[in-house]
Amino acid sequence: MKHRMKMIFLAGAVIMAAAVLLAGCSNKAKIGYVDISRVAAESPQVQSLNQNFEKEYKPLADQMETLAKQQDSMSKEDYTKEVQQLQRKAYGIQQKYNAQRQDLVNKVLAQISKEKGLSAVMTKASFAVDPEVPVENSVSVDGVVVDGGTDITDEVIQKLQ
Repeated sequence: MKHRMKMIFLAGAVIMAAAVLLAGCSNKAKIGYVDISRVAAESPQVQSLNQNFEKEYKPLADQMETLAKQQDSMSKEDYTKEVQQLQRKAYGIQQKYNAQRQDLVNKVLAQISKEKGLSAVMTKASFAVDPEVPVENSVSVDGVVVDGGTDITDEVIQKLQ
């Protein structure tokens, strides 16, 4: 019982300290936000990366389709081995382009954030930038933007021309 009271007291103290710190910083914080789905749709650089991804990924997709047709004429082990090999290659290509997209956007966000003196940049809506993920399956987090935030979406798109 005594241990539980200490834990409750400690948790309360941590919450109060966090509230004081946040209240003290809130007047100075300048928050920006970006609509990532618009950036993905309107940025020529991101679209170019997506086209390059599709060119590199398509032969693997074609090989997977061909392999699926040949499945009955192959042993289960050979088929599984071939599928896993193609999946590893496909995953590697996806990771490469996801990293390139992320790096490209992060560099521009950092530059704009510095230019505008923003304390933080949030997403207005978070959608997958990966063309392989359909919008209906992507994560959507609307309403993350704080009132009074600065929309930097147009600047991001402009810098990604």
